[in-house]
Amino acid sequence: MKWFKHFNMYNKNPKMTEQRKFQTDIHELLQLIIHSFYSNKDVFLRELISNASDAIDKQRHFDLQRSQVNCEYSIRLNPLMDSKQLVIEDNGIGMSMDDMIEHLSTIAKSGTKEFAQKMSDKSDMIGQFGVGFYSAFLVSDLVHVYSRKENGMLCHWYSDANDYFSTEVLEDDSETLFPHGTRICLQLKDDCLLYREETTLRQIISQYSSFILYPIQLYVEKEIETTKEEEEVEEEEFNPDKILEEELSKLDQPSTTDSDKETVLVEEEKSHTTDANTATVKETVREYQTVNGNYPIWYKKASDVSKEEYHDLYKMISKDWETPMFWRHFQTEGTYEFKGILYIPKKPPTDLLGGEGNKEKRRIKLYVKKVLVLNELDKEMLPEWMNFVVGVIDSADLPLNVSREMLQQTKVLQALKNQLKKQVMNMLNEMFVNEENSIYEEFYDIYHKNLKLGIHDGDESLMPFLHMKNSKDSEFINLNQYIESYRKDEEQKSIYYLTGSEPETSLFGKLYKEHGYTVLYFNEPIDEFVLQRTHKYKEYDLVNISKDHETPWCQETSKELIESYQSFCEWVKQRLSSDSNVDEVKVSDKLVKETDEPACIVSSKWGWTGNMERLMMSQPLNDSKHASFMKGRRIFEINMKHTLLKDIYQQYQTREEDMSSKIQLLYQCSLLSGGFPLHDTTAFVKNVIDTLHA
Repeated sequence: MKWFKHFNMYNKNPKMTEQRKFQTDIHELLQLIIHSFYSNKDVFLRELISNASDAIDKQRHFDLQRSQVNCEYSIRLNPLMDSKQLVIEDNGIGMSMDDMIEHLSTIAKSGTKEFAQKMSDKSDMIGQFGVGFYSAFLVSDLVHVYSRKENGMLCHWYSDANDYFSTEVLEDDSETLFPHGTRICLQLKDDCLLYREETTLRQIISQYSSFILYPIQLYVEKEIETTKEEEEVEEEEFNPDKILEEELSKLDQPSTTDSDKETVLVEEEKSHTTDANTATVKETVREYQTVNGNYPIWYKKASDVSKEEYHDLYKMISKDWETPMFWRHFQTEGTYEFKGILYIPKKPPTDLLGGEGNKEKRRIKLYVKKVLVLNELDKEMLPEWMNFVVGVIDSADLPLNVSREMLQQTKVLQALKNQLKKQVMNMLNEMFVNEENSIYEEFYDIYHKNLKLGIHDGDESLMPFLHMKNSKDSEFINLNQYIESYRKDEEQKSIYYLTGSEPETSLFGKLYKEHGYTVLYFNEPIDEFVLQRTHKYKEYDLVNISKDHETPWCQETSKELIESYQSFCEWVKQRLSSDSNVDEVKVSDKLVKETDEPACIVSSKWGWTGNMERLMMSQPLNDSKHASFMKGRRIFEINMKHTLLKDIYQQYQTREEDMSSKIQLLYQCSLLSGGFPLHDTTAFVKNVIDTLHA
């Protein structure tokens, strides 16, 4: 292989080839960064505010080194309505001309990353790629940057994102700017003028940058009421009739004492004082208002956070007006650090298990160093059964792609997934252990189907959290309680259960109850699918008593009894040949008394129960061939001590053909009592009518 020999030769002597630099079309690269990295134009504001926050972090670091602890920092936004501009400025560390050329004009050069690497501790600064600034060109045709360092000259950089940029040092420091910091002026595109509107800016800041530590101040316009004195008072018209009327009214009034006169004079004086010639006028003023101000409470200790703060955060991230049912505040340390708060809502979304939105996304906001990077996590981050969880999680260790809109598949991401699931399970355990406050009952009433979905998906660790009715009393119990208190004796190594909408009416349940065994009732459609996937709990077998199994109280049927009715059982099976699922007809070892039912049908151990068959046959896209295979085999058990079977057996010996309709009718009735669907209702009705006529 010539290429392999050449490869080995190159490894031994790399100087044998000429090295050249990659060529770059700067204009195309800029266009690629601007239009391909970001899916949403709104993120430009997040990027620029994050850059401003990082700049303030650097300045604050230097101020603290100089023991300057009372400095005030802020980020300001000023939409200039007349000139189609948006101005963003901060009093951070600022840039010199060399800094501007190095960091604004060199693609993928991150000053924040270099600064953070020099610091020994972990930094809260988010910048790392050196391309966030270029998101400004998503919404603007021309970007001006004014900046200066402390005691430095004011520098000006501007570009339209084509091949060139321009710089200058402003000798005449005419720009009104902080003593140090940066001002970015965006000349907005015609289709991006909405980014001058107060409501739009507030919404973006609230979504992405609400928890930035420094005040974000928006220059807003508002109306205020002021009180002014009237310049002229209109003279009252001379009205002789009115004067005469006033004089006559004085004559009609009763005489007053001196004290009364003093009181009247005082009241007239007060009236004269308060009735000043004033007017209320509305004025329009503009001023800076702080629009973030929310401290990320997940950075606090849980003991320092009030219940009201937890409620306020929940309402903000969930858009729910109710308070949450339960929450968990966690901070983990170690290889990777995570901080967050997870909530369980009192009221689930309407499409909790059926909606496409809840299948594709998880309602957990992801922050990296207090800056929102994902409004919702992808479905891979939490199992589908946990999709009711709402919350926030923050990490400084998460690797992001350049746009900060996707997570990179790394060990950190796997650690995040494991941590989220662990915290949800911790919440379940806390609620479950503290059952006396009935919080778990409230949770289970709303979210029990989620738990069952998790078991169906293979998470058997959720089995202890299930609550079921039982045949012994009216209590809801879990599997551990069944093992501890509801087994007949220590010899019982199985957990018996029934499925169906009304399992308490099942003849199998009645039989087990008569013999002193407690049966658990699973009465929801999802239970059939869940119990198809799991067959043991701890060392106990889960046994559906409507399927073929070893009945605990039954003795082995004697060979003599089997042989004596063998020909009759074969004849019954022939009469039922129209139902291809009937695999066996036998003398029952469950129905052994005259008072028991005359017959019953059980499905094979791995086949469908009658309830499951009904569910599957009702599916709109049901595959009849597949359904026929999955139905399993049916066993028709007959009680030869019942008077009806005794009568049929006697008549079978003399005139067996007359008994065919009775056997078919008995089988059809057994199907109905066992929860199986009747496929030929016409034949059933005919059998009933013929039997009534007989």
